[in-house]
Amino acid sequence: MNFEKLDVAKHNRKDFDCGVEELNVYLKQIANQDQRRNLTRVYVLAEEKQIIGYYSISGHSVSRDTLPTDIKFRSYQQIPFLLLGRLAVDKQYQGNGYGDALIFHALKMTVETAEKIGILGIIVEAKDDKVAMFYEGFGFKRLSATKNRLVLPLNAIIELL
Repeated sequence: MNFEKLDVAKHNRKDFDCGVEELNVYLKQIANQDQRRNLTRVYVLAEEKQIIGYYSISGHSVSRDTLPTDIKFRSYQQIPFLLLGRLAVDKQYQGNGYGDALIFHALKMTVETAEKIGILGIIVEAKDDKVAMFYEGFGFKRLSATKNRLVLPLNAIIELL
């Protein structure tokens, strides 16, 4: 199994089914367009052509006023982060730690990116409270402005890795 950038000529998107139609449609119909337009990058965990899971990652900024109290900046109104946009594991592979593997790959990508450009960490928008609690298990903290938007600062990522 390898982590690779989504390659529509190589990876079989057609058979992917994570059980959430919105995430299936994104991978099958939208992800490649988003990559071509440089809006995001989509990484897959794959065995040859078979996609086990995927996540999307892109640049993002967050208003300083919504950050947790231990992350405050006076000099800037908007703080740069990466956005973990979507994350899904095919149903036949769920429950085997592949979601964790995808998150850790995204966190490593965040650290690598932070070595090249200025970012404070990674943001995720959880689809519901159950998913938000999953991310909290990795140390993500909820932002005050939105119920299911969470942040993990770079220093916490480095400590976790």
